[in-house]
Amino acid sequence: MRNEEYLTVQEMKQKGMSISRIAQLLGRDRKTIRRWLNGKPPDKQHHLPNLQKLDPYKDYIYQRMNEGCINAVMLLKEIRHKGYQGEATLLREYMRPLRSQIQAKGGNRREALPGEEARVDWGEITVNLHGIQTKLYLFVMTLEYSQIIYAEFMENQKLETLLNCQLHAMEYFGGVTRHVIYENLRSVSSGLDSQGRIVWNRRLIQFAGHYHFMMGFYGSRFNSSRGERGIRFVKRNFRVNEYTFTQLGEMNDKVWDWMDDMANKSVHEASAERLVDRLAREELQQINRDRFEIADHHFRKVSNDCLVSYQANHYSVPGHFAGQVVHILEQDGCIRVFHGTQEIAVHQKAFGKQQIFRQEEHSRTGRKSDSNRVK
Repeated sequence: MRNEEYLTVQEMKQKGMSISRIAQLLGRDRKTIRRWLNGKPPDKQHHLPNLQKLDPYKDYIYQRMNEGCINAVMLLKEIRHKGYQGEATLLREYMRPLRSQIQAKGGNRREALPGEEARVDWGEITVNLHGIQTKLYLFVMTLEYSQIIYAEFMENQKLETLLNCQLHAMEYFGGVTRHVIYENLRSVSSGLDSQGRIVWNRRLIQFAGHYHFMMGFYGSRFNSSRGERGIRFVKRNFRVNEYTFTQLGEMNDKVWDWMDDMANKSVHEASAERLVDRLAREELQQINRDRFEIADHHFRKVSNDCLVSYQANHYSVPGHFAGQVVHILEQDGCIRVFHGTQEIAVHQKAFGKQQIFRQEEHSRTGRKSDSNRVK
């Protein structure tokens, strides 16, 4: 073992850290740490690796680690894009003492117990979507014990959107935590009452009651994942601008692949366990099988051209519904049109305004209006 790690152990102990905590951070046995602290350095000293290949990237690595990215797999991918051609082991050796120092700054607040808490937050992001600079919103939910995350891009921060995303996250996790902490209150609260207490949205209260969790706001007593997981983690590690998208669904497919292949396959830094192994111990509550009715229904009258309007765009329906009242449900990036309980049309939701989207089978059965028909 390197002398540098031996000296790091001495420094961490001088800062008041316990042997168990040092062992967790360094991935070492407590007996080994205790032996080093008793003045017995490692018996064998290995040659230090040649870190010169990392020299052009050290400032970037140090900056990213201080921003919260202390995962070697993530950083290796980033510096590879910048031209690094060395071994992954060199990066890990360089990061080892830095990681210990950065993690030691994290304080001593206790960590959440399995199944105890999840955090929800919103973030804003501007992307090039179908050639248009488009502002989108990033939903992230993090299980505090296992650090497993769920992320989804959406067009707005409405409560209906938040509840849909949270339900998707709970289904992805396979259950519900006992507490959910909301770090951005704009869509879940109308403010504070005269005694400084949160005034929760009535719909959110019903949602929480239906799925049996307690609500909370930022300021939890637990060791927060902010900075390493959550909004900043997704923005800094899922490089959305490296991809070209034509619709929202493609973005979410890509971020879900990233979650499964990279983000949630990483290692929990404090315990050195795989996140998926900690997820298996989360002890989540079962999801209520009776689905909560989240979406709002928007009623429209079908025009003579067999179109319905929604948010400044027009979508086609079969021609024999012209003149009738239908209702629109926006769900998972799609526009679903119903006549009573019958679903009569499904379209991908459009970006931009004043566009007409007509499906061919609707044109064939619709009333003739060639002057308004999109070729």
